[in-house]
Amino acid sequence: MARVLVVEDEANNLDVAQRIIRASGHEALSAVDGVSALDVARAERPDAILMDLLLPRLDGFSVARALRAEDWAAHVPIIAVSALSHPGDRARALEAGCDDFVSKPYAPAELRAILVRYLPTTAPAGERGAAPAPATAPRARTQERIGRVLVVDDEGSNVELLSRRLESIGCATLGAGSGEQALELAKTGSPDLILLDVMMPGIDGWQTCRRLKADPATADIPVIFVTARDRAEDVSRGFEVGGVDYIPKPFEAVELAARVRSALFTKKLQDELRKRNLDLQRMERSRQELIGMLGHDIRNLANSVVAFLQLVRMGSLRPSQAEFAQLLGLSESNVSELLRMVNALLDVYKMEEGRLEAMPHVASLEELVQRSIAQVSTEALAREIALESRVAADEQVFVDDGLIVRVFTNLLVNAVKHTPAKGTITVESGRAPERSIVVRVRDTGPGIAAPDAPYIFDRFYQGAGKSRGGTGLGLAFCKLAIELHGGTIRVVNPGEPGAIIELTLPGASGQTETPA
Repeated sequence: MARVLVVEDEANNLDVAQRIIRASGHEALSAVDGVSALDVARAERPDAILMDLLLPRLDGFSVARALRAEDWAAHVPIIAVSALSHPGDRARALEAGCDDFVSKPYAPAELRAILVRYLPTTAPAGERGAAPAPATAPRARTQERIGRVLVVDDEGSNVELLSRRLESIGCATLGAGSGEQALELAKTGSPDLILLDVMMPGIDGWQTCRRLKADPATADIPVIFVTARDRAEDVSRGFEVGGVDYIPKPFEAVELAARVRSALFTKKLQDELRKRNLDLQRMERSRQELIGMLGHDIRNLANSVVAFLQLVRMGSLRPSQAEFAQLLGLSESNVSELLRMVNALLDVYKMEEGRLEAMPHVASLEELVQRSIAQVSTEALAREIALESRVAADEQVFVDDGLIVRVFTNLLVNAVKHTPAKGTITVESGRAPERSIVVRVRDTGPGIAAPDAPYIFDRFYQGAGKSRGGTGLGLAFCKLAIELHGGTIRVVNPGEPGAIIELTLPGASGQTETPA
């Protein structure tokens, strides 16, 4: 519990402030003029002071200056509370040593927010059993950051006052004293909102806003004009140049907070909408590329099989010929690839629509890996690539064996495509926290480029250099199937030679043989 000195000569205002302080869990002290304020402050050494500026005997400006000259009070928060609303009065209060300025009449919520900002969090009245926080505790910062705001005004005191108000509601702030400086900070500081004065030396606020909206790098940053020019034509002009709102000076703190929160919330929604739109555009481009690529690949694979069958039908190719077995094996491989492509495409759409379900049971991980190796062994042998399993023979997992075999098969097929002749592909396993099993598929190929690594499991994704080739569906299926089992899949070593794909599967410990 902190002690707060209220310096106020009007009895009703004094009573209201004391009630709010007590309701916030603090002790309220009082003084009704400037001289007694100094006496009480020196005797009681409060943790914070709420100071009216127009006081009998000695005004609040003088009291603040006197207290700041004393060592014990050098860091005590002093909040000016006054009906004075001229910017010059606010500036004088800050220059005299006040930390903040609250305009009368104020809302109880506003005063409570000020107390939260400058005083340690304490139990509310009625919970006196809580240990008091030390008077030297740092000023509390309980709000999460709701956005970064650039404050632009040629009066430094206005920038400071607005910044204090914004920080009290959870904003990070930047300050600029001219339109030119604002344009530079808007690019380098990445603000989420700009509070912009109109009358400034150099380029005024309207010109500044026009330039912000003309630059693609800053066009999406919302601008709120904060100015004493509040005639209808001025307000209209502000909207015409791109402003989203208008706050007249002198501003009300509650109104400022509400308008800033609204603008930041709208900006967040717009940013999310733009991001989703860009994602959809990227996916549509990838889909179109995939359609063209699938058509090309399917024609090539099918033509190869058709050509083999035609040669056999015409009698130009007989089983006794040496090349018959080679071409037959190639045709079988091509048909298998066609089936994999079709199955992956269908399964990805089924999973995304929630129509594909896993039916898990206890299975041997080594058996699943060996089933997948068997499916790609012909292709690996043709390329002189060794397939190795280093999975423990007793390792068991709780999975849908059909889906996981296809995951391993897709990963192995992908590795075979990108591993040079006489290379090696290894499947290994290990334990992870919470009874999970980690499986890694390693190859000795060129690896996966760092820019591509975060996206190779996205549907239709094709790397910038298409270094991993394929349709972008096999790995998308792997990701969806692993996530269906509650696991994760990722590239361990992006940008390094020899790709390592790591996935997690639920271990069989504590599971039963029946489907989940």
